[in-house]
Amino acid sequence: MDTATQVKARKGEVTEGQARLLEAMPELADCHYPEVRDSIPARNYIDPARYEAELKYVFKGVPVIAAPAAVLDKPRSHYQVTIAGMPLLLTRNKDGEVKVFANVCKHRGMKLCTSDRTEHGPRIVCPYHAWTFDLDGKLIGLPRAEIFPGLEKSQLGLLELPSRVAGGLVWVGLDPDNPPDFSTVTGELAEDLDALELGDSYCYDHATFPVKANWKLVMDSMLDSYHVTRLHKNSLAQFSVDSENQIDRIGPHIRNAAHRSNFERKLITRKHDELRWIMVFSYIGFPNGIIVVSPRYVSLGVVRPIAVDECAVDYYMLVPEEPTSEKALNGLRKSMELMSQVFGNEDYWAAAMCQEGLSSGTMKEVQLGGMEVQVRMFQDAVTDCLTKHGAV
Repeated sequence: MDTATQVKARKGEVTEGQARLLEAMPELADCHYPEVRDSIPARNYIDPARYEAELKYVFKGVPVIAAPAAVLDKPRSHYQVTIAGMPLLLTRNKDGEVKVFANVCKHRGMKLCTSDRTEHGPRIVCPYHAWTFDLDGKLIGLPRAEIFPGLEKSQLGLLELPSRVAGGLVWVGLDPDNPPDFSTVTGELAEDLDALELGDSYCYDHATFPVKANWKLVMDSMLDSYHVTRLHKNSLAQFSVDSENQIDRIGPHIRNAAHRSNFERKLITRKHDELRWIMVFSYIGFPNGIIVVSPRYVSLGVVRPIAVDECAVDYYMLVPEEPTSEKALNGLRKSMELMSQVFGNEDYWAAAMCQEGLSSGTMKEVQLGGMEVQVRMFQDAVTDCLTKHGAV
């Protein structure tokens, strides 16, 4: 994997792009909300043909997030996940290099790994016939090799997919014959995420949430500030407030700065470990990543489409270092419970209920107001990918 293009940022301090948003943040009493009236066709969430086009031209056309690099917590580790129908095997070899392969044995097509947890060891053994591969994808052994006359192990290694580690995230191209343009993820976005020290983080825990909703409804739920004090009235509302978010785009990605309820401009500094107590930086890593900075951890959601009306979300809680004290562990356990409530029982529940409503065919379009402009920005980025290929 080529990591030469990764951006080296001053870790722990705001970047120029983050500083621009901070400079524009008003005091809470001075917030103004844009007056916007907009809409999105309801068919975008329920049309099977559009969904197939999104798989082809979005998920197989641009780099997608597979997982945080932190899930490969040490050399000789591996982890599997399936995105848009492509089973992926992420490995970190003995030298610490990260690679991504198709999680498919070259013997009979068996998925090599099926665990939802990180596994460790110098080799991977197929559970079907025990063909064995190293973490660089090489076939290194098979039982009864004599029954395969002329077999060349060097020709039967795992299929490697184009990938990059940037900003602490593993980005992959799902079409092995057409590598995507990784420059969209290795520049300013990576600089911001490096400043947040995602690449040095420890993955405290992760969980997968099945959601009966189109993948874009889940992304939308992370993009509007309108719902936060309402849907989350019994969870996040105590820390949140309706505010004038500062938003900009980094290519197809979205960067957002929002107030916490205790925000004051005089408290703004250049240090992230102080800023995260008074405001929230969040990002959409296009097309399928949701990054939200909290005081003690960073939440990463990786959205994986399964069908036009179904997806899964892998939630990762990333912390600066591995917790060792009982106090730290208890705090993170409570935070994980809170996030499971906020995302699983609130945001993803709302997405599923919207899917049911939209699938009824009773709406031609969904309405957007001034606190939902990021939804339009994201939807436009998706449509742009389709338009380039005449698929809209």
